[in-house]
Amino acid sequence: MSENKSSGSENTDRTLGTDRTLTAEQEELVKSTRRFDLRRILGALFVVYGLIVGITGLVTVGATDELKRTGGIAINLWTGAAMLVLGILFFVWDRFSPVPAEDIVKSDEQEEEERKVGEAKADA
Repeated sequence: MSENKSSGSENTDRTLGTDRTLTAEQEELVKSTRRFDLRRILGALFVVYGLIVGITGLVTVGATDELKRTGGIAINLWTGAAMLVLGILFFVWDRFSPVPAEDIVKSDEQEEEERKVGEAKADA
């Protein structure tokens, strides 16, 4: 049982580089950073606004006054659908291409070093 090496199916998010693994604090940092990824925020906004605009388009689809102003196109319905698709694409992008854990931890370490340098300069 001395061959306790990791196989290729190991979750790559739990390792940094080749020889470092994430601590519990670093794992929490990675989770929170990914949770508030800009792609998720934008995706949620586009989905919510897409639903609002799309529902408005469904409710007013027979309004001849609106169709006259838009050249016969149900603009709210089409815009709402496009916004929904765009929001879903943002979620898919975030799901299949998350920010690498290594980048998140390195960024945090750099910020910590800069903070220490700034505090040292302030103390001097």
